[in-house]
Amino acid sequence: MLLLALSACQPGETVEFADASIELPEDVVAFPVRAGSDAMIRNCSACHSPSMVLNQPKLKPDQWAGIIKKMKDVYKAPINRADEPAIQSYLKATSAPLR
Repeated sequence: MLLLALSACQPGETVEFADASIELPEDVVAFPVRAGSDAMIRNCSACHSPSMVLNQPKLKPDQWAGIIKKMKDVYKAPINRADEPAIQSYLKATSAPLR
């Protein structure tokens, strides 16, 4: 990206980068305490707020397994393999009407 930015400059021009920060609103919702909530907090809450997770479309268990796989394989989420069944169970319980 740096090379792309520099290639867009005319000779003699400089590129100046500045730090930026944003402040996200505090999420006052917590993961409901039930089997798997500790695994969700350990593995998912660094990137996903409870509100975000709990407001996902209702998915079937095999779809949640695919989401967990995608998080690991595509986004390189450091999900503990031993926690995967608990995470899937938790997400399945979140989508209980589709069991």
